[in-house]
Amino acid sequence: MRKPTTITLFFACIFMLLPVVDDAEAGGLSRLYQDQLEIGRGMLEVQNVDWTTLLRYYAKDIEYHDSIVDVYGIDDLTEFLARLYGSSPDLVTTIEDETLVGGVYSATWTMVGTFNGVVPYEAKGMSIIKFRGLSKKVYYWRDYYTEGDIMANAPGFGDAVEGFRWYYRCAVNPTPELGCPPAPATTDALPETTPLADVSAPHKYGRNTRSIIRLRRDRFNVGRALVEINAANWQSLLQYYAYDYQYYDPIVYIDGFDELVPFFARLFASSPDLVTTVEDEMLVGNVYTATWTMEGKFDGVPYEAKGMSILKFEPWSTQAYYSRDYYSEADIMATIPPLFPAVEQFRIFYRCVVDPAFDCPLPPP
Repeated sequence: MRKPTTITLFFACIFMLLPVVDDAEAGGLSRLYQDQLEIGRGMLEVQNVDWTTLLRYYAKDIEYHDSIVDVYGIDDLTEFLARLYGSSPDLVTTIEDETLVGGVYSATWTMVGTFNGVVPYEAKGMSIIKFRGLSKKVYYWRDYYTEGDIMANAPGFGDAVEGFRWYYRCAVNPTPELGCPPAPATTDALPETTPLADVSAPHKYGRNTRSIIRLRRDRFNVGRALVEINAANWQSLLQYYAYDYQYYDPIVYIDGFDELVPFFARLFASSPDLVTTVEDEMLVGNVYTATWTMEGKFDGVPYEAKGMSILKFEPWSTQAYYSRDYYSEADIMATIPPLFPAVEQFRIFYRCVVDPAFDCPLPPP
């Protein structure tokens, strides 16, 4: 009789310690945790005057990516950062939400600056930074934001961005002030939905250990499901959105459940084959974050885009009250023939300025 009792007590102690360990990490009691948090934050908020102070924290095989640039190795990263801050010496990035779990740091932010001395911009974004093992060395960094926020203010590119944003809003969220043309009646014929078998229905969670473990598991499942939402299951997932839910992406703002339902109906009517696949995901408290790749067709035009999302749950609940998707709308614009030249020209111009590995075809300024 003693052996089963001992095993039961052992697992009970493990489960009771899990939230304590999580709280200890989140509270910054670990020195390594604090160091990684400060390094991750520093890499995003560093400015022109002090960016070189963080070079010692990059691994030799560091990878950096955004929607335009791919940089490999410490030498090219050093030159990339030198060019970036040289072309935008007034760049200031301010972190908003941040998480760190298992050596993976993520943060949302707003950056303000002037690109190449002539193009003022403000852009919101999200980043993921990965540390190697139990160390302070970063081996992977990716920024998710839309270059459309920079293109919109660049001479010769603004019309393409504004035109696409107007067209997209008219397709998925045609508010009266946009002056959209009459749309076909697609939102009345809603597709059949497939219930999500591995996601529990929203319910009240207690404060005991079993409920805490279940809440964490359910939030993971719900968070992933809401990011990977599609035409077949979106109606079955509506129960996981709070009445005052707010959604943002580079183009659209949805305020409240009453706006969310017609938005989804129009979105999946125009992109019925949209598939989003989660890659890295984290959950800290009531905040779920994930990187992903989405593939689909917008009004018949195929596209693929990488992005990152943050989703916030109500306290002690699996209902989301806020989410934001970060990706570059230019990845979709580039698949539309009339808009492709503007995207291609801007990306060439941008890479000529900041990318040390790019063979620039433009004449010297």
